[in-house]
Amino acid sequence: MSDEELMAEARKFEKNLLNFFARQGVSSSEGEDLLQETYLRLWRYRGEYEPTAKLSTFLFLLARQVRIDAMRRQTRRSAREEAWGSDRDAVARPPTPGVREDVRWALSRLPAPMREVVELGVLCDLPYAEVAAMLGIPVGTVKSRMSNALKRLKEVFDDEGP
Repeated sequence: MSDEELMAEARKFEKNLLNFFARQGVSSSEGEDLLQETYLRLWRYRGEYEPTAKLSTFLFLLARQVRIDAMRRQTRRSAREEAWGSDRDAVARPPTPGVREDVRWALSRLPAPMREVVELGVLCDLPYAEVAAMLGIPVGTVKSRMSNALKRLKEVFDDEGP
C-alpha cells in the first residue's frame, strides 16, 4: 500500500475518530485538532504500520496516544499557569498585557538554536522528543539547549530587565 493510499484509507475513519474523541469529553474543535494530530502521527509512523493489521486498530492506538499527550500538555499548562500566577503576585509590578512583550524581548536576546528550542518546547508545549525530531537533533541536545536557554533568560531578566 502506497503512502497516499494509506492516508486515503485513514480518512475513511474520520467520523469514528471524532466520535472517539467526543466520548473522551473533548470539544468538537479540539477533537478536530486531535484528529489532525492523529493523521500527522500516522504519516510519521507510516513505516511502522503492518498491512496485515487492521488500519483502524493502528489509528485508534495513535488517537489514544494523541489524547493522552493532549491531557498531559493541559496538565502541565495548568500547573505552569498556577505557578506563574503565584509568582506574578509576588513580583512588585502588577500583571499587565506587557508581560508577553517582556518574554518576546527576552527571547529575542537568545541565540537562534536556543530560541527555537524554547519556542517549540515551552510556547508550543511540545515534548522534547518531538522538538528533537522537528529540529533534526538528538533529545539530549534539546535538553541541553533548553537548560542553557532558561539560564540565559534568567540572566537577561536579572541583568538588563526590559
